[in-house]
Amino acid sequence: MRQYDDSDDFFDTSGRPVLFSAGDLPDPLATQRKEMQEQITRLSLLPNHSLFGQVSDELEDEIDPESMVDGAFAATLRRMGIDDDESDGAGEEEFHFSRPDEDEAWFPHGSRTVIFASSLPHWQQKLMILRQMFMLDLLDNLPRLRLSDDHLKAIIWVMRECKTRNVPSFSSLRKKQESLTREVGIKSEHHTSSLGNHFYMNHPSKLLALDWANPLVRPFIHVYPDFSGPVSEAWQADKWTTEADLDDLSPMWAHWEDKSRSHRHFYIKELVQLCNGTFAIPLRWITVRNVVYADVHMVERLPTTEGDLFDVKNGIKRIPALNFEFNYLDLSSSLTIKLTDNIDSSPHYPMPHPLRATARGRPMFRLRIMPWSDDVSGNNLPHQKLQQEYFIRFASTSPHASSSEQFVALAQDCVPRTWHEAYDCELEQEILFEIIEHVLPADNPQQSETSSHIGMMGNLGCRRDDAGGSKEDCETNEGYHAMYMVWMACFANKSALEASSTSTGVKDKISQHWISVLVEKAKAAHVEQISNKDTCNPQLNDPRCKGDERTALKAAIKTQIATDLLGLDLKAGVHYNILLQTRALDPHRDTPVEILHTYLLGNDKYVWHDTTKTWDPKKGDKNGPIFASRLQSASISGLSIPPPRPGYVVQYKNSLIGKHFKMLQQLGVFYLHDLCAPLILDLWKATGELGAYLWFPEIKNMDVYIADLDVLVNNLLDLWGLIDPNRILVKGKLHVLPHTPDDVRRFGPCLIFATEIFECWNAVFRLCSILSNHLAPSHDIAVTLADMERFKHMVSGGWWCNPTGEYIRAGSSVKSFLTSNRELQRRLGWSEKTALPCGTVKLETVKKREPTEWNLPVREPEPVGSTWLQCKYLPLPFPARIQIILARQGAPLTPGNAIVIVEPFIILDVKNHRLNMPLLVPSTDATLMAVNPEDRVASHHRFAAQLRETGPAKRAATQAKTQATKAKNKEGRHVLASAQTDRQRAELAAVMDED
Repeated sequence: MRQYDDSDDFFDTSGRPVLFSAGDLPDPLATQRKEMQEQITRLSLLPNHSLFGQVSDELEDEIDPESMVDGAFAATLRRMGIDDDESDGAGEEEFHFSRPDEDEAWFPHGSRTVIFASSLPHWQQKLMILRQMFMLDLLDNLPRLRLSDDHLKAIIWVMRECKTRNVPSFSSLRKKQESLTREVGIKSEHHTSSLGNHFYMNHPSKLLALDWANPLVRPFIHVYPDFSGPVSEAWQADKWTTEADLDDLSPMWAHWEDKSRSHRHFYIKELVQLCNGTFAIPLRWITVRNVVYADVHMVERLPTTEGDLFDVKNGIKRIPALNFEFNYLDLSSSLTIKLTDNIDSSPHYPMPHPLRATARGRPMFRLRIMPWSDDVSGNNLPHQKLQQEYFIRFASTSPHASSSEQFVALAQDCVPRTWHEAYDCELEQEILFEIIEHVLPADNPQQSETSSHIGMMGNLGCRRDDAGGSKEDCETNEGYHAMYMVWMACFANKSALEASSTSTGVKDKISQHWISVLVEKAKAAHVEQISNKDTCNPQLNDPRCKGDERTALKAAIKTQIATDLLGLDLKAGVHYNILLQTRALDPHRDTPVEILHTYLLGNDKYVWHDTTKTWDPKKGDKNGPIFASRLQSASISGLSIPPPRPGYVVQYKNSLIGKHFKMLQQLGVFYLHDLCAPLILDLWKATGELGAYLWFPEIKNMDVYIADLDVLVNNLLDLWGLIDPNRILVKGKLHVLPHTPDDVRRFGPCLIFATEIFECWNAVFRLCSILSNHLAPSHDIAVTLADMERFKHMVSGGWWCNPTGEYIRAGSSVKSFLTSNRELQRRLGWSEKTALPCGTVKLETVKKREPTEWNLPVREPEPVGSTWLQCKYLPLPFPARIQIILARQGAPLTPGNAIVIVEPFIILDVKNHRLNMPLLVPSTDATLMAVNPEDRVASHHRFAAQLRETGPAKRAATQAKTQATKAKNKEGRHVLASAQTDRQRAELAAVMDED
């Protein structure tokens, strides 16, 4: 603290003035208020005192405060301007201050409970109130750190005990949360299924509307199929790019980046004029390397005496959408447009497009969603984003209603020609969007239910094909009529129904309810009209009616009963699975093979069991400890897996989960030699090779990848056929593997429809149920997660429509809180993709940096004489093995101050005979090379030239942090490039031509 010569003021080291005061004059009124406030606090303890019992929140709400002595006393205090800390804020005045800019920073969080007993200006106190309300709202909406009401009340109590002023009451917090969620537009709607089960749903249309208005989500929404390579997303795979009907794709496009032209909307199947004066009819919009194109029919203008005749040419041409100049509305204002009548060459296109009337000038798009079987949905975002919990959207859950029943409510948002409103924060205008269900990822039992399949334990155990039953049986009259199970139920033939399910593999969860109802009603009708002599058909009581005549009469009566029972038309969603009649969805083909449950918890689990079933230390077997010690020595620096924990893996070998099997799939084959039979080791090799292919993040050549994948699947099944042929017959998870190539071609890499993130997200809504009263878990979970979605939307800077119809967003402090706070990012499951600059290096921890002078057999970079520190990694692949990464001590971590020491390798024409993996040897000169980490292209060419000089051997590529298994033999040092690891297999395939 210092005092300047020309001033009587004192200042601290930061230059801020320091005020000295002997204290304010005593204020009798303030003293009186403080004493009365303390009395109120003591009185508030009485309802929960152990001597006087406890008043529940529900009962407390029913008691009129004015009818109690304490309540009357509190009312007197309120009239004096003094408020109780536990007030719920009802009937209080809303305060407004003269600093709106500061208040808006924490908008829309506010408090109606305001006590001014501080020397701070009123606007600063209001800021504190707004921030406290926001922070309490934040604590109540952390997905994996759920707080009960008592937790929040305890936090508020502690804040008050710490003399924090103007802390909002618990009831005012709840009221504010309820009003904000209602304003944002997320409402948990009640539904009753056709089976009478009740559940609540946060409809996807509302959740997806928030995604359009969320600046952290909107840039990743894709609305057009993409024809760029490599294939890494669903919008690049066949179902979206090839199979989708033109009317199931986004119908329009505009010059969005040019505000002067963005109002001119171009629709498919409408005549447009290009910049060069020619005409065309666009059929669909696509993207190629982030540029929008249109597949069009070219149109020739034929002037006639009666107007302009336009002839649509055969064939499809692809042109950039930026070449579009005038749309149909522009042309129709000056031309009389008529297409030629040659339907074969020019299909009839209604103009203007019928959707223009619905749009009323608003952009229109179609979204494809991926609803998971537990009704947790992701929109059409990149799969890298869908691996973050932030991007998962909860719809509904219920302990009573099955997923088939809940899909009925979800399908209401996907009805054709049902358009939903949203605010597009990129286009800065209101839009319309339609929802289409694209793919149905789930585990195998759930996928069987989704496709109305009997399950893997049935004789026809595959939902994807007819395996298990003969085609000839299905072509007989009995086999054909067996498919009409509801009609059979009307005859009360329960045994025939069970036989039908067994022989056809058809079992619908919703129809089973109605089948049971029909069976009981049919039985009662049979007793009444056939068996009971008092109520039966009079002809049956005639003794002359017997033999064939009596049999025919009974059959006629049964048929009439069945006809009467089935008098109403069957409706999807009411009487059977709604997904069987959902547009653009085939539940049998669109339930892809899911790698977590089918491969890791299927094939990998079977292989591990067959390997370890004889490992019993109690009987003196030492294979388990030997394997554990070997696995402990494994280097996982190049693998995206946690430490293997071999002791746990061996001790609890029958209780492993997916992450353990994924680790064993990549490492097991290296450490199982002489611990299992040769065929089992071959099975491990086949398992690792196929597993590495299934985890490819992107596919550069789809045809080659599919061919390789098909071979690897067949290799695996062939080995199972040699080891245990019956396993393929009884284990449906092995049987469905041959369908994987078709799934990859239609939907993209298997990682897209992997369900690990959904399985992990189960814990979030289960925590919501644990902290509820368990009387209505579906309602409590839906309401809690709706509030959570509202909070995420606000802290992400999302827009919403206020009651006046204006689109608004949170204040600057709220909308920037997520992007500026790493702790909240971690707790909400959001991470921003930060691309490291080319050549960036990261230092090792302090203990591992090992400062040293230059002592390598490579010339030291200028300037010489520096001290060098070891670095951890370099975010670039190099076509050699990185020995060490060094950075100058004390210098900035820039490419110019770092050096990479690499050892070139060549790959031999032969593979390792035991592990069937590429075999690498050092280059002929066996010299190390120093490379600037920024010099990516030059180093690649330099290494490639050196490898070409070594002869006909193939070039190889590895990566920094490569997981390689070293081996030594009499001829010298060799390295195995692991084809079992997920990351390295993809990189090897990208550089080398495999045999």
